[in-house]
Amino acid sequence: MRSLAALISAVLLTACASSVGSRDYTPASAPRTAWIVGGAGQAVGQATFTDGPHGVLIRLEFSPGALAPGWHGLHLHQRGDCSDFAAGFQAAGAHEQMEHHGEHGLMNPNGPEAGDLPNIFAAPTGPFAAEVFAPYVTLGSARIAGNANRPAREPLLDDDGSALLIHASADDHVSQPIGGAGARIACAALTRLP
Repeated sequence: MRSLAALISAVLLTACASSVGSRDYTPASAPRTAWIVGGAGQAVGQATFTDGPHGVLIRLEFSPGALAPGWHGLHLHQRGDCSDFAAGFQAAGAHEQMEHHGEHGLMNPNGPEAGDLPNIFAAPTGPFAAEVFAPYVTLGSARIAGNANRPAREPLLDDDGSALLIHASADDHVSQPIGGAGARIACAALTRLP
């Protein structure tokens, strides 16, 4: 019985490996990790961006007390600049937008924008983490055209990079221009390597 189970496992692993290997996907860029900077300019966590065949997976890890407990809006912005933390991270610009701009909001019938992401929840105590997926972006430096099966994807690593912004309140995913998410309270700059 044990040898039959081993044989089945080997066949399944071989089948999985061959189906994954047969895909013609090459990441636009190696995974990138950036510090998440708080409103006082201090590191409060890190964000890792991993390019995939259908978008970018973003893993967030926060220090204890990094954010006020509760829900927070999360958006990708046009420029990879978090240097003006005292001014509320305005240097990051507006949301990443698609070539044919939609309205803000994951639940908006006229949306979403390329930079719209789900909310994250900050735990009241201890470290916390989250993963979100961004289907309308790529870690590449050029736009990826869409087709009937896949949406177009905007580049995060273009000439001026991009930033991940965390807001003080939750995004309602419908109202304009930012879903009522409030002030920008943390930022992770994503730029090309020198």
